Amino acid sequence: MLFVKAAKVIALSITFLPLTGCAIGTGLIFASLVKSISYAPDSEETLFNYAAIGFGFIETFALMLFVMVGLIFVF
Repeated sequence: MLFVKAAKVIALSITFLPLTGCAIGTGLIFASLVKSISYAPDSEETLFNYAAIGFGFIETFALMLFVMVGLIFVF
């Protein structure tokens, strides 16, 4: 039983590693948004819409990771 608990802890820690990629991706998206708005301030609304869509994709991946963690922890 202790081996199963240890395997779950290792699996959970490995599953949380891609969250750092989500954080880096979010930072890159909004850094690029600020940079592109400084180059073309007249198209701010369009650029923000694209950034919001990209942020949504990244956060969807992060939420799927939390679902996987829950499934690993329960089973």
